[in-house]
Amino acid sequence: MPIFLDRIMKYYQLIGPVKTEKGVSFEYVSECDKVDLDYLGHTVLPPKKFFFPPIEEMFAYEYDETGNLRIYDFLEEVSKGMRVIVGVKPCDISSLLVLDKVFTGEYNDPYYTTRRNNTLVVGLTCNKPKEYCFCTYVGSGPSIKKGFDLLLSDLGDMYLVEVGSEKGWKLTKFNLDIFNEAENEDIKERERILLEVEEEIRKKGLPNFATIDKVLVERFLDRIWDDYSRKCLACGKCNFTCPTCRCFTISDEPNPDLKSGKRFRIWDSCHFLSFTKVASGEVFRKDRPSRFKQRIYHKFVYSINEIGSISCVGCGRCIEVCPAKINILDVLKEVIVGGKSVSAKVS
Repeated sequence: MPIFLDRIMKYYQLIGPVKTEKGVSFEYVSECDKVDLDYLGHTVLPPKKFFFPPIEEMFAYEYDETGNLRIYDFLEEVSKGMRVIVGVKPCDISSLLVLDKVFTGEYNDPYYTTRRNNTLVVGLTCNKPKEYCFCTYVGSGPSIKKGFDLLLSDLGDMYLVEVGSEKGWKLTKFNLDIFNEAENEDIKERERILLEVEEEIRKKGLPNFATIDKVLVERFLDRIWDDYSRKCLACGKCNFTCPTCRCFTISDEPNPDLKSGKRFRIWDSCHFLSFTKVASGEVFRKDRPSRFKQRIYHKFVYSINEIGSISCVGCGRCIEVCPAKINILDVLKEVIVGGKSVSAKVS
């Protein structure tokens, strides 16, 4: 694998999982030995930051001496250079497919689309799940059938490689000296490992999420939302670590001369009080229960109407980072299985 990664760096910018003080994080790398393909579960932040950056300069503007407005688009900078991101787990690959539906669907986002088209995805199946992984219950793991150019599976003394696109095939074609045809035993070993991972996740005994949207609609006024919102700090950590959250705000920052400036796109959170503030100054989601509920309903109800599927991939990041120790699985189990069912006020 080091030889393959070293060759990639000769022609592409390489992004890979790297160990840091705060955990494993996807970073640009210039030395292949820094790439950690043995990491467990998922990275601290999902790979979406390389396609939809936390802070993004969209364009600069200025008024010339005649008073005409000139726009300098940064899209040309975005389009420079091809990249390969290595070690993306199936849940994160699934999240990129969700983002594709949003950013390249009814309305095409040229910044996202350009980065997506300029990036090859080399996936990595899981050999062991983390504590809060539940990908199997939402159909995003432990393996995946599409969304990658190459998919690696660690068999211990070698990697089994599955080709998922023409671009991926070209990567293997020009490196035939380090790739060999897989044996049936290798494929069976891969399936055995994936089955073990799936069985371990199934031990969580979670309810069926297939029809959760119907249950959530029925329990929209349930007191459960008041109960959990009292614990929620509305900090937004769940949003910022989620691989499919894509809410943003736009900020225009003028220079001191008031004749020039830049426009930025910045990640935002539906948990923030200011998120629903409109031009008139009105905030139409003032109550915390309504904001807490919004995130869950967007993932499991509204998303179905918007893109045809739920937008949770079961990575468990939101559970890990929540300072209030709110577990979305506990919330969903309480909604589905029953528990509290007393109607509360509309929030």
